[in-house]
Amino acid sequence: MMRAFGAIALCGAFMVGASSPAVAAPHPKAQLKIVDAVKDGVTKTVWLNCGPAGGAHPNARAACRLLEKVDGHPERLNVTPDAICTKELQPHVVVVAGQWQGTTVQWAKVFGNGCTTKAALGAVVSF
Repeated sequence: MMRAFGAIALCGAFMVGASSPAVAAPHPKAQLKIVDAVKDGVTKTVWLNCGPAGGAHPNARAACRLLEKVDGHPERLNVTPDAICTKELQPHVVVVAGQWQGTTVQWAKVFGNGCTTKAALGAVVSF
C-alpha cells in the first residue's frame, strides 16, 4: 500500500514538474483611451493597446500602425489629406489619452463632422 502511494506521489511530482509555468502576456508599449463624442449624439470610448496591438479597439493593428508612423502623436495624423467632405456641421470631439512608450499622451480636438474626423485620424477612430 505504501509502495503504491509512493508511486502515485512520484508520478504526481513528475506531472507537476512537467507542466509549463504560466507565461504572463507582455505589457503593451502603449495604452490609450480614445473617445469620440458627437454633439447631440453618441459618445464612443475604446481602449487601444499597441506593442502588441489589442485592447477593445476593433481595428487595433491598423490604428497602432498609424500611430507608430507619427510616434504616438495623434495631432500629426492626416490620413486622407485630400478627402472630399461635406460642410455638414455635426461636431466630433476626439480625445486620446494614456501612455505611448513611456510618454504621457493627452490630446483633444474638435472636428466639424465624422468625415473630417476620419480623414484626419483614419483607423484610430474607426470603432
